[in-house]
Amino acid sequence: MKIVIVGAGALGRLSGALLAQGGEDVNFVELDREVVAAINGKGVGVTGHDAAPEEITYFPARATVSGRDIQGCDLVLMTVKSYHLYEAVLGVAHLVGDASPVVCLLNGLGHIEVMERVVDRKNIITGFTNMAATAFGPGLVVNDGIGKTKIGEHDGTLSARLLQISDMLNKCSIETEPVHDIMSRLWCKVIVHAAINSVSAVVRERNGHLIECMESVSLLKRLIDEGEEIAEACGVVLGSTDLYEMLMASCRRTFNHISPMLQDIINRRRTEVDALNGILYRYGRRNGVEAGTHLTMFELIKSVEKSYSMLEEKEERF
Repeated sequence: MKIVIVGAGALGRLSGALLAQGGEDVNFVELDREVVAAINGKGVGVTGHDAAPEEITYFPARATVSGRDIQGCDLVLMTVKSYHLYEAVLGVAHLVGDASPVVCLLNGLGHIEVMERVVDRKNIITGFTNMAATAFGPGLVVNDGIGKTKIGEHDGTLSARLLQISDMLNKCSIETEPVHDIMSRLWCKVIVHAAINSVSAVVRERNGHLIECMESVSLLKRLIDEGEEIAEACGVVLGSTDLYEMLMASCRRTFNHISPMLQDIINRRRTEVDALNGILYRYGRRNGVEAGTHLTMFELIKSVEKSYSMLEEKEERF
């Protein structure tokens, strides 16, 4: 299967490496020319924490700065930063069709509304992943943990294409489950990760350390409680999932992982707080929920971002 991955950040690189290892034809669209050159030169390099240079394993892939260089494919994986989604979809819209859907694996909420301004909604598959990765150096990535990926159609059906994509991802060691209720599960994931990402970014700690301090645990719990209240006010049924236990399990599973939001702050890049705490606060305010803790975290992260202007800023586009 010819697969186009839009965005060669941490998630894109890890996904691409696993797909290439599974024998798929992997093609990246990435605006960073240094990353493109590295991938075209050696492929995607994958390693573990504290590994020696000789322990980096490279997997074959091609990369380009423009989706217009690619004439056709069987599947598009969208792994860009949420704030670059619209321009990213524009660049690969010609690749998306009935026989080549796009799977959106972005952090946060509100992405389908952005994408359907460019491509037909029926060709968009919503998904999310609990895989954890850290990008370092051009074309290199640390595998921080292979968590489950879930994908679903908007009409709730387990379509033939959904099952085919799921089978292919599982064959490539990307543990994937096709589900009927993708939006409910996505909301659960966003509520949990809005808490983990924002708190880790503010206190500058790896995921696992957040659950070792009672103060940060208390803050995480307040964010979870607010998220559940917002979902209820928006008419979203979260089901029987215990989000607090889901958060604890996620922190334990990715104990040494640096959250994407903390990675962005360390590298003085724009974060995705708008699509996480920001959008939860806006949804809450629209439906009568105060959501003061999410607002505070949003304001703190935005204040940190604005402090970058005092330093030389280097923003990663994808």
